[in-house]
Amino acid sequence: MAPLTLVALTEEWIMNKLGLSHQRLGDVRSLSLPGTYNQKIGYLGNGLANFERLKSLNLSHNSIVSVEGLQHLKHLQILNLYYNCIPSLEEVKVLFELPVLRDLDLRLNPLGKTDPNYRPYVVHAMAGLRKLDGCLVKDAERKSAKRQYSQQRNRNNRQALVERLSRKLSLLNDTDGVELNHTGANHRSGSYSNAELQSSNQQPAQEHQYPSSHHSGSNPVLYPSWVTEVTGTPAQAENKQQESYRKPLGELLDLLDKHWGELNVQLRVALEENVALRKELLTSERMYRQYMTEHPPTSHNIEAQRRVEEVKEELEELRRRVKQAQSANEPPQVRADGSLNNTAAQ
Repeated sequence: MAPLTLVALTEEWIMNKLGLSHQRLGDVRSLSLPGTYNQKIGYLGNGLANFERLKSLNLSHNSIVSVEGLQHLKHLQILNLYYNCIPSLEEVKVLFELPVLRDLDLRLNPLGKTDPNYRPYVVHAMAGLRKLDGCLVKDAERKSAKRQYSQQRNRNNRQALVERLSRKLSLLNDTDGVELNHTGANHRSGSYSNAELQSSNQQPAQEHQYPSSHHSGSNPVLYPSWVTEVTGTPAQAENKQQESYRKPLGELLDLLDKHWGELNVQLRVALEENVALRKELLTSERMYRQYMTEHPPTSHNIEAQRRVEEVKEELEELRRRVKQAQSANEPPQVRADGSLNNTAAQ
């Protein structure tokens, strides 16, 4: 049985492996490079740099440890890394830069043991992923992963904020103490001796910020004995000050979270009402447009004019009838010769 050979992925190796005769690597849409018992890919490198339009890539049954080199395949949709040697999720984060990746297979990799809950993390980090390890990613799973890692990210951000604020407050307190000691020294002695200035300039900046017992004998104004007894070593002083700030900052953030929850509920209610009002407004606007389409203003004018003409005709007819009635009710007129008026007789 031939010994196992690990190869580095190169364009020449790919062309010899697949028997490609043309140099138009940018036109290749699919590559299948599974490992064998005698030969496996151990390093990707820049071997796929010119496969710019690659959509499907099969690298299963190899010995790949790092997927560095795949992040430039912006058209990649299917990636099979089944049965490789990817050790952790840190190596997988490179794949988060692939915008259209839909199908990813990471089964039988060491990361399954080091990070057994990697699936919700990958689902949360890759919003466009539709299938992971041969199983469809459902909406309920995606929502659960988003909720889980959003809460974890909020906790991490909060802890980092507390640490950062504690450190800043601790440094501000130390700076105030050093400035106060310098002010007291200048006020009392007016100036330092040459020996004191030389020894003070030779000390590192960190020692000025955190006094210790080593300097207590050199300058009692900058480094009084009571400071040395209370603070101890610089590391202990820093930790003690940070701990003194960490608890009240945590309580303050708890209070903000509590009130923010109430404000968040009120904001959600207001947004829902706003959405409902917008829906009603859109419905009314749609009905108005439909009515105006079916009954345009020109048709209204024509209808009104027609109605006015009908009313005019009715009035003329009424006048004519009134005249006829008046003519019928007039008495017959007698002429001077005693004959009746023909018009009246008729």
